[in-house]
Amino acid sequence: MFLALPLALAIAAPPALAAFVFRVGDTVYVDGKRYSWEEWKKIRDNPELRELQPAAAPAGPRAAACTTAIYYDEFPSEDERFQCSADLGMLTREQILEKGWKVDFVEKVPPPSDQQAQSPRGMPLFKYKLVISR
Repeated sequence: MFLALPLALAIAAPPALAAFVFRVGDTVYVDGKRYSWEEWKKIRDNPELRELQPAAAPAGPRAAACTTAIYYDEFPSEDERFQCSADLGMLTREQILEKGWKVDFVEKVPPPSDQQAQSPRGMPLFKYKLVISR
C-alpha cells in the first residue's frame, strides 16, 4: 500500500512543463522561440496556445548611426538634420523618433587636427553622432 499510493499519484498527475523564459524589452524568448510580450502573456495564461508562431522580426535595419554634417559648439537645435546610415537619409531627431527609432547613445566627435577646433565664441567644436536602434 505504501508503494502503490506514490505510483498512483505519479500516473494521475498532469505532466509538468518547464520552459526557459528570457525577456528583453518587449521581446520574450521561450525555449528558443521569439514572441512579443503581448503574445507571451496570452500563451502563458493559456498553455494550449504554445504552438503559436513566433513574432516576425521587424523589416529593415535594427541599428543605425546619424551624424551632423557640420561642427557645432553645442548640441544642435531640434530642426537640425542628421545624415543617417542604413539608407535612412537626412532626418531630424523628431523624424527619427516618429519612425520608431530610439536614441541609444550620443557621441561628440572632435574635428580633425587640421581643422579649426574652436567656435568664434571660444567653445570647442564637435560633430554629433546619434547611435539609434529599434
